[in-house]
Amino acid sequence: MVNENYRMKKIAKLVRDKKRILDLGWADIPNGYLTNEFVTGLDLRERQLPGNYSGSAIGNAMNLPKPFEADYFDAIIAGELIEHLEQPVDFLRRCHESLKRNGSIVLSTPNPNSLIERTLTLSLCRKYFYTPHHVMLYPQRWLIRIMELSGFSNIRILSGGFPLPILGLVPFPRPWCYQTIAIGEKR
Repeated sequence: MVNENYRMKKIAKLVRDKKRILDLGWADIPNGYLTNEFVTGLDLRERQLPGNYSGSAIGNAMNLPKPFEADYFDAIIAGELIEHLEQPVDFLRRCHESLKRNGSIVLSTPNPNSLIERTLTLSLCRKYFYTPHHVMLYPQRWLIRIMELSGFSNIRILSGGFPLPILGLVPFPRPWCYQTIAIGEKR
């Protein structure tokens, strides 16, 4: 398991000025760096609520339950989630609907152009080639495209770091980073 502090801090910084946050898929790794007024976690399973989360709900990110209605959240975080979904554009459109005007979505997802993925692609060794729960990996330019198709604008792509033994995630150039962080806005 990789120490995710670098990525989590970066995501928390991107939403620090937002009041009402929805953290999708939070149960495996809650973001201890979120300091927002209201942080709600939504996941398929229950988990003990961390001190910085205001509440949680059990549900599917593809079908956000009430009260997660239109124009409700200031920011939605979906860390390491989109690569698991068969209908990512539908998911992003639903997130777009749930955001208030000028709201933000912050995604993180594995980068298929990372040095690790490139090495696995060279070998085509099926033992390590696929992560069984991942449906698709998104090159950075195509991540921008599906976010645009879903209604987001002012999309920025950032490095989520690169894993090193003992140190965990460390800063690394965006094109070859291990995890991509994408932020988009609802206008």
